[in-house]
Amino acid sequence: MIKVLIVDDEPFIRQGLKILINWEQYGYEIVGEASNGLEAIKELETKEIDLIIADIKMPEMNGLELIEYVRGNMLKEVKFIVLSGYYEFEYAKKAIKCNVTDYILKPIQKDELIKVLCTFKDEYIKREELYAAQKIKDKVVYDGYLNEVIHGKSNNFNLEYIKNYNNFSDELRYIIVEINYHNECESISEDEKRKEQQIFYSNMALWLGDNYYNSVININQYTESYDIGFIYDKRLAKEKRMNEKEYILDFKMSMRQIQKYDFFIYVGQKVNCIEDIAISYKSATIAKLVSDFSFDNNITYYDENYGKKEFSCDKGKQYMDCLIHKIEDNNKEEIINCIDEMCNSFKEYKINLDMIKINIDYLLCNLLNIAKELDSEANQEEAMQYIRFVSLEQIIRAGRANQLKSFSLEFAEYLSQLRQNSFQGVLNQIDKEISEHYMENLSLKYLSEKYYINSAYLGQIFKKQYNVSFKDYLNEYRIEKASELLKRSDEKIYKIAEKVGYNNTDYFINKFVQLKEKTPLQYRKQFCCK
Repeated sequence: MIKVLIVDDEPFIRQGLKILINWEQYGYEIVGEASNGLEAIKELETKEIDLIIADIKMPEMNGLELIEYVRGNMLKEVKFIVLSGYYEFEYAKKAIKCNVTDYILKPIQKDELIKVLCTFKDEYIKREELYAAQKIKDKVVYDGYLNEVIHGKSNNFNLEYIKNYNNFSDELRYIIVEINYHNECESISEDEKRKEQQIFYSNMALWLGDNYYNSVININQYTESYDIGFIYDKRLAKEKRMNEKEYILDFKMSMRQIQKYDFFIYVGQKVNCIEDIAISYKSATIAKLVSDFSFDNNITYYDENYGKKEFSCDKGKQYMDCLIHKIEDNNKEEIINCIDEMCNSFKEYKINLDMIKINIDYLLCNLLNIAKELDSEANQEEAMQYIRFVSLEQIIRAGRANQLKSFSLEFAEYLSQLRQNSFQGVLNQIDKEISEHYMENLSLKYLSEKYYINSAYLGQIFKKQYNVSFKDYLNEYRIEKASELLKRSDEKIYKIAEKVGYNNTDYFINKFVQLKEKTPLQYRKQFCCK
């Protein structure tokens, strides 16, 4: 509803306007009335008003003076429609110069009023849509800069930008909100998870109201991150006359009533300024890691770490050595038990995220060395590129033991394949696949699934055999087939491209030039001339 204030010194005019039409039918709500400009200002100070319908000639403060005062002193963008008699036409012209929306001549006619209101409503809706779209754009940019600061990449520019939108106090905490999909019987698609993240984010923004800039979607390089960030500020609790824990509990209970899925809250350590929010974010990540085995009340505070013994490097090394041994043996049950034991111990120690990172790197380095010993000619960096970015670094960011388990089990299988697989038989099958299906959408992922072999390992042995990557080999094979068709037929270039597996003709031509140093047409002409 568009909120309207009627301002006229004659009570019967005000009353007549109120009953002249069904305001709600046209999308309006009369929220107040005033007899002059001064009374109107008092109404503006206490009420949300979108439109003022005001007479020009009034005592104490007339309509023109009211318009000038609002334009010069009020932050609210209020629109005006002025009422005028014929003998006040000069006043009306002055009002138009003050950028009023419209004017209506007295006596007020119903049809004329409806026409003016409908025109105003159309413009109001367009303006609100533009404003809403701009707000979304501004928030996206803000979230981008805020994420830089959260992840420790602050600079004068991004700090100044976010401070222009948010006046942070001297007591802040970063809170991670994780939607709990783990207890669902049916698997949930990535699209569904992303959709629920957006719904939660929108609901949180509504709950925060004018403080919605304290919510943020945590952006990082991992597409499987569905967390929502929340910068707690002591000012928020004060506004609700609550202490910190009451406020966070109130947030949890309010969101739980409207969310489809349950969720967990991880509260980082207190910092004194937005410049240090990255410290609080890291500690919230640790709280998430520690809480992996303590979901009692769904809220975990990093502060619970205080008073605990430090998780030493030697302690971490003991667990990593045990895990390396179990991975090397490909003992799935013992791998899981080892990780569970390690993560359970986190509840007894004060966890340092950098120490966990050191231990993960130690694990990675040793596993690479083991793989190198099993196959000295294997390209371990190529193999680990896939595994590292899909799993290992995510363990640090996501704080989940399940991802460490997935990685460990996958790498145990990889080592087993290095020991046991005779790659020549597999490569013969792959070679046959290429010769028979080169024109189809072949990929390492598809072939690895078909022949039950790790895709990273398949890429290694293929390059070892043919001295080129699978992708380059497939492109060369397709271009050779295209060359034969160019020599033996007069088919269009795009048809030949499609026949050998290229849906994009430009890409086909680029590849052809890259390998043959001629365009397909030039290649064909050289044989026609002969």
